[in-house]
Parts: sequence; structure tokens; C-alpha cells
Amino acid sequence: MRILQASVELLEQRTDHLEKLLATAIFPNAETIERLSQSVGKDIMIQTNSIKIPGNLLAVYSDSFKLRDKKGQLVIIPASKVISIAFDNTQLQS
Repeated sequence: MRILQASVELLEQRTDHLEKLLATAIFPNAETIERLSQSVGKDIMIQTNSIKIPGNLLAVYSDSFKLRDKKGQLVIIPASKVISIAFDNTQLQS
């Protein structure tokens, strides 16, 4: 019985550890969403595998970002496609 209890405790510890690792590996995680939400209304550039999309950040969701691009079109970018996000205004001019 003691061996079984020790095995269950070890499994619980491992599960907790894996859950914490997974929470930090998800993009955007809660901390990132909060930080990016503070940038709503600012110009940013989102890099995906295939293109760079400059625009004004309108909203941050748990699974996507909403921008108004330089042509005035609304663009929704899935978070799973994002490689990087830049806030450097000099990059946005090109």
C-alpha cells in the first residue's frame, strides 16, 4: 500500500510539473496576452512563416491577433502562425 501511495504522489508531482511546462510553452500565454493587450492601439509588425504584416494592433485574443493593416483592412492572424512581434517603429516604415 505504501509503495502504491508513493507512486501516486510521484505521478502527481510529475503531472504538476508537466502542466507548468505546458502553460509556459503555449503562445500566447496569459502573461503575453496581458502585455500585448497594453499595446492595443500601437503600431506593430507581426512576422509569420510567409509574410510580415505591419499594422495597428486592435485586439489580442487567446488564439489570434486583430490588426488594421496599412491599407486600412482588418486582418486576423492566428497565434499559431506568429513567429515574432516587433514594436520598433523604424521597422514599420519599410
